[in-house]
Amino acid sequence: KKNMNKNFLFITYIIFSFIYAESIWVNYGWEIFDNAGDGRALSLGNSLIADGSSPISVLWNPAHQDTQRILPFSYGHQNRFAGLVSSDVLVFSYNKKIKTPLSIVILREAVSNIPDTRDLLLDWGADGMPGTMDFGEANGVLDEGERLDYEKIKYFNQSQWALHLSTAKKIKNFTLGIAAKSLFHNLGGYNGNGFGFDIGAKFSPWKNGTLGMTFNHFTTSWFIWDNGTVERTLPNLNCGLTQIYKLSNKPIDLRFNGGITKIIGYKKSLYNLGFELSYNSKFQIRLGRNNNGFISTGIGLIWSRFSIDYAYRPSPSYTGFGSSQLISFRLDPNWLKSKIISLL
Repeated sequence: KKNMNKNFLFITYIIFSFIYAESIWVNYGWEIFDNAGDGRALSLGNSLIADGSSPISVLWNPAHQDTQRILPFSYGHQNRFAGLVSSDVLVFSYNKKIKTPLSIVILREAVSNIPDTRDLLLDWGADGMPGTMDFGEANGVLDEGERLDYEKIKYFNQSQWALHLSTAKKIKNFTLGIAAKSLFHNLGGYNGNGFGFDIGAKFSPWKNGTLGMTFNHFTTSWFIWDNGTVERTLPNLNCGLTQIYKLSNKPIDLRFNGGITKIIGYKKSLYNLGFELSYNSKFQIRLGRNNNGFISTGIGLIWSRFSIDYAYRPSPSYTGFGSSQLISFRLDPNWLKSKIISLL
């Protein structure tokens, strides 16, 4: 009874903390989940709402639980924007001592040496001289002829860690899944943490075809900074399909992925596409477009117990960002364990 009272007081405290904290609605903050992926996911434009053939697929739909997958362990390292942003993803499953499968995804993202240009504006107007009160002086805007005091620029780092736990259950022809996710963010000495939930479903209404749907942030996801500010993320609805076409008398398969994302409260919808050509289930060529319109390509080499995936995303011509590359591998942990034992 005492423990129940303590838990009730703790939950009440948390609820009232949310109510009286400064709360703002945002449509950013959880991009680490949107940008994450292995080589296969990135090269297919992250169009995995209905495609559950990779362990990382649970990030886009928690219904993608497959206890029979022969390569359930995945790791990937990614450099984006010519190496300015680095990230890692680790995916594995846990099926022992529990009735339903549990997928675990750990994400990391870091940016180093970010210049802090706050309060460095020499707001002296077009003539670049203080006290003349010419056009643009002391207006708080970087006008032509003005500059920053570069000697006072300081640098800070940004890092994020995220945890994604998901499970699913098959009910007749449908598979229903739920995911709990948390985020830990450090930005120039400021810290915050957040939590949220996703739900998803999938089913196969025809041969070699699958439909998927997810409701992300369905309770609205919360992110709390150490200064008391609470950021709340709007829910979004995602629908997707995957279709495999098998060429008769030839060891060639063609997969098509498509998805559409609708953010609650916004008129604009986002879409992604992915194409994968597979030869003898051993060599794959991929092409994709993600929700932000970035085009990516990649290849995959698959063996019975091990696979390597590579993805490349060029810099869009209208930006100054560099290209992004990702290499990842998937493997059977039991096979790896046997190899390690044989070496010892």
